[in-house]
Amino acid sequence: MAKLIHTADLHISVADKDYCYAVLDEILALARAEKAGFLIIAGDLFDSYADFEALRKEVRTKLFHLHEEGCRTIYIPGNHEGRGATADLAAYSLDPVQFYAKAPFVFFEAEGVEFVCVPHAANYDGYRDWKVPPKREGAARLAVVHALNSTIYTGPDEEADARAGVIEDDFFARFAVDYAAMGHVHSGREQRLGGALACYPGSPRVWRAHAREAGPRTVRVLDINGTTIASREVVMKSAGQYREYYLAMGIDGALDLVGLHKIEDQIGALDLVDVKITGVVEDEKAAAAEAEKLRARLAAACRLAEVELRTKVAAEISTNGLARNFLAELEAIKPEPEEAEAYRRWLLARQFGLEEIAAGLGGAK
Repeated sequence: MAKLIHTADLHISVADKDYCYAVLDEILALARAEKAGFLIIAGDLFDSYADFEALRKEVRTKLFHLHEEGCRTIYIPGNHEGRGATADLAAYSLDPVQFYAKAPFVFFEAEGVEFVCVPHAANYDGYRDWKVPPKREGAARLAVVHALNSTIYTGPDEEADARAGVIEDDFFARFAVDYAAMGHVHSGREQRLGGALACYPGSPRVWRAHAREAGPRTVRVLDINGTTIASREVVMKSAGQYREYYLAMGIDGALDLVGLHKIEDQIGALDLVDVKITGVVEDEKAAAAEAEKLRARLAAACRLAEVELRTKVAAEISTNGLARNFLAELEAIKPEPEEAEAYRRWLLARQFGLEEIAAGLGGAK
């Protein structure tokens, strides 16, 4: 029986070095605790070529200690290692890390498992001509790939400057793959593709303020017995979470304190918190000052706080009777912030209604 840890998309960077290293150390601790024989890193271990250059020796040292304890690291570059590259990644050795950057693939067998390691490419159109050896009877075959796939994930892929190539379902069937250790998509998911169990473990850390970063950050643990492969998720406690909130601001620039207190009750010290403030206000500068106060307040309670002011400015709306009646009626049907979708819709209705009233007054900007 073989045991493997599958991760991808850690995006280690100089800017977030301490946070990234804390997550990496937790992954290494998991490999030790599970007595894993392999750690598979399916691309984007680093956020850019510059980060790869600056930090690869430190990361190699961390992985060297794991190697000494009997766990081999298999690592392919993703699309991010190539961002701004001034040299061919295939020229680098990270020994004893098994770093496979030479296109189109590297094949080897270890501990009864066959590995087909495919470094990131802009496309994989020539795979039908690859001379991958026939699968040995009784062996499990793993493909390590950093790519998109139109069945398991159709997009949108927002990285126009570093878009991942797309690999077809037929690739996995043609080469009799049992498990596809995928990278690139930051939300964890798995699906059968061409007979293979294809899995994106998701990024083990919060990389940016984006909805695809939401939820617990995970890696996968694989137990392989012959050709039977069992996969399970493990949550990274050191990663925190991405948490997105909408918060109402009154005409006078005051924030919804009930909503704010509920946000503060939910967030943790390791979280990336993203708050979008909505409403119609009369004093643009006062609203901006209140948003900055909120950012500083949240930053003291979490790893990183981002506050976006989405308010509209309208003069003299606070004295308008229609606006006051409208707000009173809405307040009577206000959902709880925990009802996330209903609360978001309520905030939008509130803002759009006030904008229409303001437009009627001739004061909308």
